[in-house]
Amino acid sequence: MTKNLDQREGALTTRPTAADRARALLDPARCRELTTHAAGYLEAAEIEIPATQGFGQQLMRTRFYAGIYQLGRPLGMRVASALQAPGRDADRARTAAALRLQPGQTIFDIACGPGNFTGTYGQVVGPDGLAIGLDASHPMLTRAVADNSGPAVAYLSGDAENLPFRDGVADAVSCLAALYLINEPFRAIEEMARVLKPGGRIVLLTSLAPGGRRDRLHVTAIEKLSTMRMFGRDEITDFLRALGFGEIEQVTAGLAQTITATKS
Repeated sequence: MTKNLDQREGALTTRPTAADRARALLDPARCRELTTHAAGYLEAAEIEIPATQGFGQQLMRTRFYAGIYQLGRPLGMRVASALQAPGRDADRARTAAALRLQPGQTIFDIACGPGNFTGTYGQVVGPDGLAIGLDASHPMLTRAVADNSGPAVAYLSGDAENLPFRDGVADAVSCLAALYLINEPFRAIEEMARVLKPGGRIVLLTSLAPGGRRDRLHVTAIEKLSTMRMFGRDEITDFLRALGFGEIEQVTAGLAQTITATKS
């Protein structure tokens, strides 16, 4: 427990830590207990981290890339979006706005990397809210704890395809520049949908196949070379619609697409 210095009622109150509040969201059938790693993030023996498949996943789990990610990501997004991506601060503010985050809400940042967005979410939802960043990379989580922590922020080692949380506990979920590296991306989207409350918001930033179609030889070649999946223009939006999402909006720029939607 941490002390909350709010003395409006004339007495010092206590508030559970972000880690404790994250533990309270667990589904006992999926994960019974979380322990704290020496680096400061949460983990559980019951949560199996998937083995890497391909160079892209291997790179994300290196200490080197975790160290340069905050510099490399904006440049990569600028290139992928044909120079249309916003700057760092504008990108974070725009994403938080798309999620419609409010003080006191709970947000899950899936494949959070070094917590660039998770930390911002924690500031937006405030001390009564909770921002949980989940990632499979130890170096990324170590960097996240060091660089993007806060009283409303917790980080968790986990698998995007098997989230340990109960159904309908999150007000918002994001997965930014990572879905194309997840082994079973549509399984991960199903999991994000499962943990969202009705009316909850989702934001996905991911790849877009050239011409918006995957059924072309050069797209297959790009996927094999990069070990990243290139999504068709309608693949994700159609999948979200089938899951019952509404207010689906899609913005494309170069080889990138951003999709926002609301769970019905």
